[in-house]
Amino acid sequence: NEYPQLSAEVIVEKDPDLIFLADVKCCAQSAATVAAREGWGALGAVTNGNIVELDDDIASRWGPRLVELLAQVAGAIAKVSAGS
Repeated sequence: NEYPQLSAEVIVEKDPDLIFLADVKCCAQSAATVAAREGWGALGAVTNGNIVELDDDIASRWGPRLVELLAQVAGAIAKVSAGS
């Protein structure tokens, strides 16, 4: 697989401020499924409600609608940055 992969352990160790989900439709992922993962319930992104559900179709098949995805990502980053 040529795409970068992060292990669950690394994510827990790094304790991200934001988590982006690009597998909401295809794989039934949500803020609730992320919070239920072992060790993830205490992550800053989870406890602060900073899990962003992206549109799988746009995230996995870039095209003209990529601008929508980038706006959603930028908005989430701006929101978290403003709060810190």
